[in-house]
Amino acid sequence: MNSSSLTIFFSSVGHAFMHMFAAFYFVIVISIEQKWNFSYDELITLWTLGALLVGLGALPAGWLSDRWSRSSMMVIMFIGMGLSSILCGLSDEKFLLFIGLSLLGLSCSIYHPVGIAWVVNASNKKGRALGINGIFGGIGIGSGAFIAGLLIKYFDWKIAFIFPGIISLIIGIILFFCIINNLISFENIRSKNLKDENSSNNLIIIASIMLFSMFGLGLTFQIMQTSIPKVFDIRIENLSTFEIGSIIGVIYSIAGLMTLVGGLMADKFSLKKIYVIGIAAQGPCFFCIAYFTGLPLIIVCLIVAMFNSSILPTENILLAKFTPEKHHGLIYGCKFIVAFGSAPIAVFLISKIYEQTQEFTNLFYISSILMILVTLAVIFLPVKKQKLNFIN
Repeated sequence: MNSSSLTIFFSSVGHAFMHMFAAFYFVIVISIEQKWNFSYDELITLWTLGALLVGLGALPAGWLSDRWSRSSMMVIMFIGMGLSSILCGLSDEKFLLFIGLSLLGLSCSIYHPVGIAWVVNASNKKGRALGINGIFGGIGIGSGAFIAGLLIKYFDWKIAFIFPGIISLIIGIILFFCIINNLISFENIRSKNLKDENSSNNLIIIASIMLFSMFGLGLTFQIMQTSIPKVFDIRIENLSTFEIGSIIGVIYSIAGLMTLVGGLMADKFSLKKIYVIGIAAQGPCFFCIAYFTGLPLIIVCLIVAMFNSSILPTENILLAKFTPEKHHGLIYGCKFIVAFGSAPIAVFLISKIYEQTQEFTNLFYISSILMILVTLAVIFLPVKKQKLNFIN
């Protein structure tokens, strides 16, 4: 296996683990709610700082990776996530769990600005590579819910934190040895086949639209990922924590496959058309989630997750085209400050709406309206129409 293949492999595993660690608390919290006798809205707010740090930590992580080493930053991510998750599992009161979750969020922040730039600059067929990488992100979100539910069913919520943490530590150590044995480059690989000339005015328009789009997509993603376990718990009768985790696992695993489809399409078709259609389709889906129960609720959650995943390669290629390679980590850091920085807003909305209504209907009204506004903005994105070819 060459250095490029190993890079894609470890980046994909890192993508899965990052999303797993960022998502499994939303299932684990249901078990803690029963064990500690605290309300759901109290416990879910413990993730607020961690969720904020997933976004805020992305900028310094991207900046440092541009100037130092993306592969070494990935080692730090794996080890940091492992230690933080183990700390969460050893917690016996709210404050210690809050500290563990906050450190976990900071560790998770490393992945997107570092791992995406790592893949973009190590591969020739960038849409396909990002699509493969994106599949693992979907698997991570889904497996986080499934693995948490499985470990809670057969052990307890503490093991649901500790066991994945140990695995992450081991992977970080393996990656470290790959780097020191020159199987993976310590130095950053540079890509020469990403370039798109735009006027200053166009770049300002592009930046404004992309920032708004990434914020809207990030907020709705965080709203769904955080709230959907509790939505299933409320609206579908007689579901155990394990069954909820399994359903969510299937949803995000299938959605992850759509990232590959979206990546292959991004190598062949108009980036703007793919982006607009993928965003526009989510508006009606969120409106349906506001009302649906039972099997229809599960199906529409799957559909919105599929559309959300399908446009990720397109979005990442657009950002890479508009940015010099030496700043790719930085620009992806900016993206994920915007996207994941919306997570505390999502947690606040979820907590307050649930506290006042014991339901989430208004939450998904907000998501639907936001997707409509983002669609209208992205229509005006001044992207060139030529067919893109990223093969050297």
